[in-house]
Amino acid sequence: MPLTDSRGQGVPYSVLSDKPNAQTLGKGIVDALVDKVVMTFASATVRGATIPAPTEGMVTYLKDTDVIQVFNGTEWRTLLTADTAWTDVTLENGWSSQAGGWPAPRLRRNGNVVHLEGHAEWLEGMAIPPQNGRLLGYVPLGFRPANFHADGLVTISSNSGDTPTGRVEINKDTGAVQFWTAMQSTWFGFNATWFVN
Repeated sequence: MPLTDSRGQGVPYSVLSDKPNAQTLGKGIVDALVDKVVMTFASATVRGATIPAPTEGMVTYLKDTDVIQVFNGTEWRTLLTADTAWTDVTLENGWSSQAGGWPAPRLRRNGNVVHLEGHAEWLEGMAIPPQNGRLLGYVPLGFRPANFHADGLVTISSNSGDTPTGRVEINKDTGAVQFWTAMQSTWFGFNATWFVN
């Protein structure tokens, strides 16, 4: 009867009294080790189909979001996420990056923290009227807030030269980025940080 490793990890090995069977020996070792290494999957969906009943301590890497996660017995929790570098926000409704070399609205994920920054204008420099939740664009999967919505501060250059403030809100379900301000302006810059889990 096979014994297991001395580190208590459940990896079997055959003893001299076992009937020789190379396939059984190899399969036993492979099956035991696979659950204990970092398994790679295209996405969480593929992982769920492959491992319908994960066990505590399993570790996986997801290619689509570049995250390493561990199963804690109840759910998959992120351990490590690669720095994604800056990724542009997909803008909608006539919004574009501000002319003059300013950074476009963009995102960067470092670990479990996402940073949002940038400058935007509307319809090639037209005056931006007061806004009440106007859609700017969308944040992709892997960058969305974990709990409810994330808010960020906005600095606005108004026609009168003032710098009133507004806010952006990032929806955790849809990734929608919406904009609020009571002032008319010509461009705005914003900054926000939030946790993804």
